[in-house]
Amino acid sequence: MIRPEVAEFIALGKLPAEDDDRPDEVVEAAIDQAADLLGRIARPVTDEEAHALAECFGEDLCFGVAWTLLHTIETAPHAREDQPEAARRWRDGLTSQ
Repeated sequence: MIRPEVAEFIALGKLPAEDDDRPDEVVEAAIDQAADLLGRIARPVTDEEAHALAECFGEDLCFGVAWTLLHTIETAPHAREDQPEAARRWRDGLTSQ
């Protein structure tokens, strides 16, 4: 079962990219909203929530919000042995650069 605050974050979709071509105010508002919603998610998350949250990674760090998302996902009970594929791809992509 996915809690309402997690569902609300997931409904935002992928995190915006740092080089998003929308006006700065729009991007800043989207990042602020994502960070706020992510901050309202009580930890630990469930394994089901972790897998759903992992689909929200964007292309880059999203000014640090992506790291918070990853750390939130890692609070799931089985995150170490069953890390969501999307989270692993995102983290591995950053660390291999």
